[in-house]
Amino acid sequence: MAEQTYPVMDNAPRPAVSAPADSAALPDGHKVLEYSIEKLLGGGGFGLTYLARDINLELPVALKEYFPGDLATRSADHSVQVRYAEAGAQFASGLERFLDEARALASFRHPNITRVLRYFRENGTAYIVMEYETGDPLKHWLARQEGLSRTALLQLVYPLLDGLEAVHGRGFLHRDIKPDNIYIRADGSPVLLDFGSARRVSAEQDMTSIVSPGFAPFEQYHRQGKQGPWTDIYSLGAVMYWMTTGHKPLESASRIKQDNMPKAVDAGHPAFGETLLSAIDWAMQPDEARRPQDVAGFRAALTGPANRTSPPGGEAKVAAAFAADTPAFAHRPSDEQPKNMLGTIMFLDLVAYSAYPEKQQAAAKTHFNELLAKALKGLPESSRIVIDSGEGAAVCFLADPEEALQSALLLRSLLLQKYRRALAIRTGLHLGPIRMVFDSNNRVGVVGDGINVAQRIMDFAKANQIVASRAYYDVVSRITDLADSQFKPLGTHLDKHMRSHDIYAVLDPQTAPPRPPASSVDAFENTASYAALASLTPELAADMEAELARLIGPLARVLLKKAMPRAVSAQGLRELLSVSIPDPRARTLFVTPKSHKTQPPFDTASRPGAGTSLSRLHANAETSAGGQSGPMSLPLSSPYFSTAQLLQLERALSQFIGPLAKMIVKKEAAKHVSLQALQQALAGHVDRPADRTKLLAAMQNIQ
Repeated sequence: MAEQTYPVMDNAPRPAVSAPADSAALPDGHKVLEYSIEKLLGGGGFGLTYLARDINLELPVALKEYFPGDLATRSADHSVQVRYAEAGAQFASGLERFLDEARALASFRHPNITRVLRYFRENGTAYIVMEYETGDPLKHWLARQEGLSRTALLQLVYPLLDGLEAVHGRGFLHRDIKPDNIYIRADGSPVLLDFGSARRVSAEQDMTSIVSPGFAPFEQYHRQGKQGPWTDIYSLGAVMYWMTTGHKPLESASRIKQDNMPKAVDAGHPAFGETLLSAIDWAMQPDEARRPQDVAGFRAALTGPANRTSPPGGEAKVAAAFAADTPAFAHRPSDEQPKNMLGTIMFLDLVAYSAYPEKQQAAAKTHFNELLAKALKGLPESSRIVIDSGEGAAVCFLADPEEALQSALLLRSLLLQKYRRALAIRTGLHLGPIRMVFDSNNRVGVVGDGINVAQRIMDFAKANQIVASRAYYDVVSRITDLADSQFKPLGTHLDKHMRSHDIYAVLDPQTAPPRPPASSVDAFENTASYAALASLTPELAADMEAELARLIGPLARVLLKKAMPRAVSAQGLRELLSVSIPDPRARTLFVTPKSHKTQPPFDTASRPGAGTSLSRLHANAETSAGGQSGPMSLPLSSPYFSTAQLLQLERALSQFIGPLAKMIVKKEAAKHVSLQALQQALAGHVDRPADRTKLLAAMQNIQ
């Protein structure tokens, strides 16, 4: 039996954002010996980390600078000085520890531990040069995986345990293990980063408190905490808890008196095995004395007979909503397979959420969820999927694209009415390809480029601003007359992945400029001849819907319904609908379909209510009453046109639409009395403009 995996739902985890410019940081382009600063990567209480380039070797490196912000300041010449004389001794002591630990870290030679290349004194402080690891943080890598098995989990954990064992063997602790500090290289191997909080275990000296909420054990919350290898084991166990349950662990400080956190054995999926899940619970004991005391003990606890076999129903799958506690609202049968389609995504983000204290974060998220539920109350649950993104939410609309715009405006209005400026959101709207994934609990999630782009579009928004992508604007502008007054172009913006986006701001309907009334000159600019309108038959529209549905999913029916009143011909309808197709090649093929001589690939005969398909009309036109293949037996005759004229018109038209030409010529000849009007009517049955021009030119010689 194949090993069980569970699908990873893309709850749009927040991407790593470059640290903001810091007045204490070295400026971009500044040189420290042979290293040129390119940008600030991050900082903490003990120092700053830069992306730098080795000028001699032309290689990127990570440059860590000793800079305790509470003790040091940056002078005009970029050197580091103590803030006040009394801090001199403490600064010097910390600098010596920084160098002493750098010497020890430089001796590490392990493939899963970031490597220290050198260290040196300069600018009144000290620096550590480390290899610059490229890859994805664990949570980004994990969000792109379709499934995670027990074997795949252990293939990540074992190398990290080996690296930690090497660190512990030299008397050091990492003290800041969390998903953001675990990178996955391109070859799939993990590497443990950021040893800025690493300290040598010492019985004579208290350790400073370093806390990453949810992943730090209680002994790191105070200076007198007894820290040792079990400290890092707790943090790694917390990472595994997050991976196996989909939920961030509760803070260890809240678990001391009363532990209300669900056990991994209960919250984790059985596919990981009871032994492995029990080992995670052991590693996360609040009391350090009751945890595994070293890496070897924890490694041994992870393996056992219960882990070597998959449970019954090994093909069943369970979703993990990473960094989220709110499940998707929509449900689907568990036996459905993942589906690719087009969806409208509304990505929402609470402004400055990460800067709130923890209690305020919980309150803000509760208020936000309440208002979001009100904004979506009028929509059927089956028409949208809601995913908690940690600092907001992502909503995927599967039906009318305008529902996203209306929901975004309603949510913003509710937010401003109730909380004024005390609570603000940013909103991004996008229409793009998505993939729906289902779990054994009948919940549905969304992954794909569509939701990723929606998040990047949202990143360009200001507080309480709604911005939309070009893809969303193009579609909405073709199915509504309000686009000109509701959208304001903001130009091209470049995201951090160097991908450009044309974005539009959504204006408040109350402040949007009114649409000017149509003048007598342009009042008829969208009118069409009867012949052009007659070309848009229900049968052809049904075929077009089926063709579009194959490309973008169930959204095709809604778009077709909205575009029909704005279309003046079959070709015009195709052009209106084509903007909803994300793939350029598929879009081109849809706009310029094959000649009607060939049978369309989408048979609508079996679809209830579809009517007679165009392919069946072709078949009828090619079959005589006696059942033999050939021209229709209906005679061509008219009181206004000669038989010779009608035959010539039939031959000309058949070059573009096939044997259906005879029936169309007969039908149109009964409606018109002039040859020129008849020719114009026949040209309206040809979809491509270039072909219409050719047909009219060919018919000009008919007398």
